[in-house]
Amino acid sequence: MEVSEKQRPLWNAIITDILREFIKICKENNLVYYCCGGTAIGAIRHHGIIPWDDDIDVFMPQPDYDRFIQITTSRDMGNYEVLVPRVDTSCPNCMTKMCNRRTTLLEFADIPFIQGLFIDIFPIDGAPDNVEEARKMEYCFRKLKFQLDAISAHYSFIRYVSLLKKRKEWGKFVWKTIGFLFRKFYRQHLLNKMKEIRYRYPYENSSIVAVYTGSYGPKEVFPKAWLDGIETFCFEGLKVNLPKGYDEYLRQYYGDYMQLPPEEKRIGHHQKAYFNLEAREADEIVFKKARQK
Repeated sequence: MEVSEKQRPLWNAIITDILREFIKICKENNLVYYCCGGTAIGAIRHHGIIPWDDDIDVFMPQPDYDRFIQITTSRDMGNYEVLVPRVDTSCPNCMTKMCNRRTTLLEFADIPFIQGLFIDIFPIDGAPDNVEEARKMEYCFRKLKFQLDAISAHYSFIRYVSLLKKRKEWGKFVWKTIGFLFRKFYRQHLLNKMKEIRYRYPYENSSIVAVYTGSYGPKEVFPKAWLDGIETFCFEGLKVNLPKGYDEYLRQYYGDYMQLPPEEKRIGHHQKAYFNLEAREADEIVFKKARQK
C-alpha cells in the first residue's frame, strides 16, 4: 500500500506526534538524542518531513538509549508503546520503535508482525578506535541482521524451495530452514550476539562510534567528536536536536545532502503491506486484508 496524497497529512501528523512525545520523555529525563538520516536532512533542508518521505529516525548515545528503554518499559505509555527486540521476542527488528498503539501497520506481508505507526530509535554504540576494525565489526553485525531478516520472513513452500534454483540464494535457504525449525530460539540467539557486539566497547571510552543497527553499512562508523554539542532546528513545528557535527555526518552518508534528488527518486522507502491510520485492528483481520491486496 502507498500513502496517498489525501492520507499523507494524517500519516505525518501521527508520526510527528510520536516524535513530540519522545522529545518530551527525553527532556523530562535529561536524555540526549539527535535526529538522523533523512529526518536530519528534513530538518535542515525542509524544516520538516521530506515531502516524499514517510518516516522519522532518531539516534541516541548508548547510555541514554539504555536509560530510555528502562524508563519506557517500566511505565504505562498511554497511546504509545515502545517495542524493544530483546524484550518482545516476537519483534523481528533489531532496533527499537516507538509506536502509536491506536494505529495499525503491517510492514511486510511475509513477516507477520503488527505494530502501530512508529519512529525508529537507533543506539549509537562504542567501537574500536581503529576505523577499519570498527568497520569489520559493523560488517559482522550486518551479517547477523541479514540472518535475522531471513528467519523472520514466512515464505510459502513453493517460494522457499525456489531458493534452491539460484546458488546465491542457498544461504538464505539455510537460514529459512533454521527459521522454520527453531525461529524463536534462533532469533534470541542472534539478538544475543548482536548485543555482545554492541557492548564490546564502552561508549564512554570510545573515540569512534557506530550505529550498528543502521542501514548504511561502513558509513555508520564515524568519530564520536561529531556528536559533541547540539544544534537545534525547526521540524514540523517542533524544535529538534542535531549533532554539532551534522554536516560531516550527513556528507559521509549522503554526499551533497542539500541537493534535491532526481524526481524519479523522490519516493518513500519503507514497506507497507497494510495500514490503518484510525484504529488498531485484530491480527487475523490484518493478515486477511493484507493477503487480499
